[in-house]
Amino acid sequence: MSLMARMIVADREYVKGKYKLHKLKEIEDLVASAVEVNIPFNSPVTGYTAFTHKAGIHAKAILNDPSTEIINPADFGLTRYVHFASRLTGWNSIKSRAQQLNLHMTDAQYKECTAKMKALSDIRPLKLDDGDSIIRAFYHNIKTGGDTPLLSDLSTGELKTFEAKEEELQLEPEKRELDRVVEKEVEVEKALNGH
Repeated sequence: MSLMARMIVADREYVKGKYKLHKLKEIEDLVASAVEVNIPFNSPVTGYTAFTHKAGIHAKAILNDPSTEIINPADFGLTRYVHFASRLTGWNSIKSRAQQLNLHMTDAQYKECTAKMKALSDIRPLKLDDGDSIIRAFYHNIKTGGDTPLLSDLSTGELKTFEAKEEELQLEPEKRELDRVVEKEVEVEKALNGH
């Protein structure tokens, strides 16, 4: 797979024309089954995490411009996945997932939901369903003014830890406001300097 990845980067159109790239995963699965081995999760091109993006700034780049990914997963009959239920997630990943779920909020609300997702992922590993539940419950609470738990199955200890993290999050708006002021000052300075 590494050789194929290098080849497609060197001359994409030639490789696409010469090989049936969409069959690679199918062939790899067939061989792995025949010899009774598991395909490593980090196998180039066909591994589970080959086209998975997790870190906030990297996921934002992929969401905004998929061509920043050097190898297009569609060339291999695969899709990219932006992992949003983790400590490393950014608000653009949460926004993208919420919109996939047809839940529309303001950017400030997406950012608040992201902070809560990160706090909960510090308490325990989150599954995809957990991430969707958090986004849905957060959205429901905004729309109804309710106080539905973001995750209904938190243990007493996890709940206490989350409540402590919630208190920490109350300090975040001040920090974000300072960031906005600094960003605005930089924009004004760039405008004045003609950049």
